[in-house]
Amino acid sequence: MRISKVLLCLLLPSIAFSSDYIKGHLEQRGNQFYITDQNNQSLLIQTDATTEKSLASLANPTYMQQSDGSKYVFEFKGTLEEEQFTLDQVPTQVAGLNTLRGVLASGQTSDEYIIDNQKAIFGATKVLNGYEFDEISKKSFLGKEVLAEGFYNNEGVFVINALTPKNLLTASKPDALPSEIQELWQENGDWDFIYSVMNTNEISQSKVPFRMSLYEEENYQVQPNEEFLVVTMSGRQGDSFGSVNGHFVAGLGTVKDNMELRGEVSNAYVYNGKDILSGNTSLTNYFSHIIQGQNNYRPTYTLIVYGIEPEKLKGFRDALEESHIKFRTEKLSITPEYNCTTETVKALNDVGIKGNYKKWDNTLKSIVTFPLRIFGSTGKTLHYSLGNDASKFQPRPAFNSFAGVVLRDDLRKKYNIKRVDYIFYPQIPSARPVGGMAVGSLRQSIKYKKLYDKYEVNEATKLPPEELKRILEQELQKIE
Repeated sequence: MRISKVLLCLLLPSIAFSSDYIKGHLEQRGNQFYITDQNNQSLLIQTDATTEKSLASLANPTYMQQSDGSKYVFEFKGTLEEEQFTLDQVPTQVAGLNTLRGVLASGQTSDEYIIDNQKAIFGATKVLNGYEFDEISKKSFLGKEVLAEGFYNNEGVFVINALTPKNLLTASKPDALPSEIQELWQENGDWDFIYSVMNTNEISQSKVPFRMSLYEEENYQVQPNEEFLVVTMSGRQGDSFGSVNGHFVAGLGTVKDNMELRGEVSNAYVYNGKDILSGNTSLTNYFSHIIQGQNNYRPTYTLIVYGIEPEKLKGFRDALEESHIKFRTEKLSITPEYNCTTETVKALNDVGIKGNYKKWDNTLKSIVTFPLRIFGSTGKTLHYSLGNDASKFQPRPAFNSFAGVVLRDDLRKKYNIKRVDYIFYPQIPSARPVGGMAVGSLRQSIKYKKLYDKYEVNEATKLPPEELKRILEQELQKIE
């Protein structure tokens, strides 16, 4: 559809145009792609062949769909012209077309809320493992300043799809730390605080988010439009043995004029029940979407790193696209050789961003266990696992290996790192059992995989919900 200048002026506010960014849905018509709004007004997309290769599986993913039937929403970066949009990169999934900022307050009815004098309601949720973003979740945000993302319905009511605490995803000066956290940080120092204190159930299961600067170069100050690297790990869930490994991804972004982070992660995700579409997803969508958000299910631990060369960051983004297309078009299973961590670490390594890895003892184990490959997939998996540092295939060791880079003076200098922020975002309160830190070893992973198969998969030994809940709490609290 060709758009006149007058119609274009009407279209842009509805798809949240800002500078060279547009939010909307992605639609394929024949061999062409369009940005469309909720009224089906459209902009033709022009882009290079490499970027276009990703668009079909985003517009029409083979397996993943949103449970409520709505289309995924994307942010498109490029150049707006009179009748088309020249796309610079593969689009980023976001939580909605519009954004609200302010204190979440109760409205006139039990389902109604107010943000900055705007009537709001919560969007669709989804029950997973017997739990969802519920009334406990909603009430946990009351009276707090939030960043809300969603859309306006036909009655002019704002529908909330994601809700994030203010000052968490920003480059501004961090708020004062909770007194307990401040004391633990001062007593233990950076290394022990990250590697030990944050692993404990007492801290990983707390309800208070915080952001702290682990390092800042003297006389350095973050500026708008500055770019950054994101490295983030999700902990274990409290409702299943199958999620003890957590999740690991990385991403990039730029600082907005108001110092908020326009950030994203390259979220490598196989077929799942959380409506998560593998690809580039905004930080607010990744953490705080009321169905897809990691923090509905478990706590997250994040490093925001300023100063790394922009070329490396873009190279990382591009390096993961082949994996995303595969995740979106094939119904794959997670293995030690192929998962969120392996693909993220490979892409980071490809552009020269590397963690601290063991080498010689893994090389020796690889040689010794090579004959196991003749025993099929199990033998190949064991050979791979023993022959590679766990930092290359398991979330917690991977996160720790990159934390080890930003905490070392020599490696910060090597990567030109100017500042490092650490963000702890706890699990959003709900009836769902509280998770915590992910497992840290292959041995633990194997142990809980056996419990998962026994108590949640095998029909002969599968436990009823209440009994499973008791066993989960008993066993998972051992992980620190």
